[in-house]
Amino acid sequence: MSVDGSKQHDPRGEITPEDREALRRRSEAIGQRLDEVKRERDAGRRPSRPSAAGRGLRASAELIGGIVAGGLIGWYLDKWLGTDKPVMFVLFFLLGAAAGILNVIRVAMREKTPPAPSVPDDDEDENR
Repeated sequence: MSVDGSKQHDPRGEITPEDREALRRRSEAIGQRLDEVKRERDAGRRPSRPSAAGRGLRASAELIGGIVAGGLIGWYLDKWLGTDKPVMFVLFFLLGAAAGILNVIRVAMREKTPPAPSVPDDDEDENR
């Protein structure tokens, strides 16, 4: 700021100690408000697990999706290549079934393992 109170642009890009302190106070106020909002949001929320029916529907959708996608790819390849026997259909049907089973296993393992614990960021430790 200049002597007469009007703001002038500093060509070197430096800020005054007063402006730096004002910026620090504003950022602390924003951080406190964010913490309040997070606490309010998380106060009524409890961690929920999907129901057994939901998990079953997801697993069946993964399996059926893999089989259907593999079968369609194989069928289109057989038509495009003009093969007399459904070689590609059988091959991609089996690959789709394997992919679907692998996806079901992944979903089941994800449901089985607990989430990783939350740890503070390294940046938060440096500021304290």
